Amino acid sequence: MSMETGVDTICAISTPQGEGGIGIIRISGSKAHDILKRLFRFKRDKGELYSHRLYLGYIIDPINKKEIDEVFAVFMDAPNTYTREDVAEIYSHGGLAVQQYILSCILRCGARLAEPGEFTKRAFLNGRIDLLQAESVLDIIQSETETELETALSHLKGILSQRINNIRDRIKDALVEIETQIDFSDEDIPIDLKGIISRLKETKKELASIIDSFYEGRAIKSGFEVLILGRTNVGKSSLLNALLLEEKAIVTPIPGTTRDIIEDTIHIKGIKIKLIDTAGLRRPKNLAEDMGIERAKKKIEDAHVILWVLDGSEGYKKEDNNVYNAIKDKNIIAVINKIDLPQKLNEGPLIEKGIKPVKVSALKNIGIDNIKTHIYQNLMGRGRKRRPVIITNLRHRDALVRAKDSVEKGLKNLIESEPLEFVAFELNDALYNLGLITGETCPEEILNTIFERFCIGK
Repeated sequence: MSMETGVDTICAISTPQGEGGIGIIRISGSKAHDILKRLFRFKRDKGELYSHRLYLGYIIDPINKKEIDEVFAVFMDAPNTYTREDVAEIYSHGGLAVQQYILSCILRCGARLAEPGEFTKRAFLNGRIDLLQAESVLDIIQSETETELETALSHLKGILSQRINNIRDRIKDALVEIETQIDFSDEDIPIDLKGIISRLKETKKELASIIDSFYEGRAIKSGFEVLILGRTNVGKSSLLNALLLEEKAIVTPIPGTTRDIIEDTIHIKGIKIKLIDTAGLRRPKNLAEDMGIERAKKKIEDAHVILWVLDGSEGYKKEDNNVYNAIKDKNIIAVINKIDLPQKLNEGPLIEKGIKPVKVSALKNIGIDNIKTHIYQNLMGRGRKRRPVIITNLRHRDALVRAKDSVEKGLKNLIESEPLEFVAFELNDALYNLGLITGETCPEEILNTIFERFCIGK
C-alpha cells in the first residue's frame, strides 16, 4: 500500500496530558518544514535548520511575535522519518498551557489536528512498516510486563511478519504452478504434484504451530481469570490481599463481609492473572448478599482456574461440599487456609475427589508463593515453551485459523484429484487471510478500527 505524501500536514501533542518535564509536539507532512521555520527562532545567531539535528531556540507566536517557550526543535527530511514524510518535532516544557499554545500556532500555520493513530497509519500506508508492526506499536505502549514488552518488540522488528511472509511465498509458489496448469491445460507442462502436496502439508503444520502459540500469547497480553471461591469466612479476602500484597478487600471475622466482586491483577512470571474475590457461597441473609452470591456464580463459567478455599481450622462442612458440586467440572486448585491455627480439617473428602490441596496461611503469609507457582503451572504447564514466534492478537489468530483451513481444503482437493480450480480458490483464500494480518488485503474499515485504538499523538 502507498499514499501520496503531503496531502495533509498533521500535528498533535505526542506526550500524555498533564504536567511534565518535556512535552513533544509532532508535525508530519509537506508543510512541516515551512511551519517550523515560521515558528522557530534560534537562541543565538540565525541559522539554517538542517535535517536530523537538534536546535535550541524559542517558539514565536506568528501573529504578535511573542515568545511562547524556550524549546528544542528538530526537522527530519523524508523518507528517513517515522511516517516517511517530512517531520518536525518541538520539545517544549511539559505544561498543558504551553503545549496547547504551540499546537494552536501550528494549526494556524496550515496543519490540521491528527486523528488517533494517524502518524502510525501513515507509516503503514507509506510502506515503512506493515500492519502487524503497526499494531505492535500500540502493544508496546500498553505493555505492563517485561515479557509483554519483549513480545511486542519482536513483532515490531518484523520477526512474525517475516514468518508469515515466508508462508505466503510458499503458498504463492504452489498457486503459480497450479494456475499455470489451469491456464495452459492444453499444453503438456509438467507439474510436481508430490512436491506441492509436501510443501502444503509443511505449510499447514507451520500455521498450526503459530496458532498454538496464541495460548501463551493470550496469557502474556490478556491474562487469565482466577476466581477465589469458597463458603463464608474461610479467608478468601485475606488470600486475595496476601496475593496482591495489599489490603484490597475488607477482612473481618463476620461471615458475609464480602458482598460484591473484587478484582485486581498480579503478574506471575510475565503472565497476567486477574484475581477475583467473591461473596461466600451460602444461603443469603439479605438482598445485598444474595446479589453478591449470584454474581459469584456467574463468574464460575468464565474462570480459567478456581481457587477453592477451605478453612483448615474447621471440619469439612456441607457448605464446602456444596461449593465443590458447583465447580467440580472446572479447573480447581484446592487451598487449605489458616494452617497457622490448630488443624481440624479431614482431608479424606479431598483425597476421594483426587484433589491434592495447597496449604497456606493468608494471615501469616505462609505458602503464598507456592500458590502462585501452582497457578502458573496449572495454566502454563511445568515450563513455558520456547517458541520462535508468539501471536498475542485475536484478530491475527482468527485470520491464521481461516488460512490454515483453506490450505487444508486445498490440500484435500489436490490429493483427491478434484479440479485444480477448486485448489486455486482455496489457496487464494489462504493468501487473502494472511494478507489481513500484514495489511496487503486489509479493508479500509478494518484499518480504521485498528488505528482508532491509538492515542492521538502516535
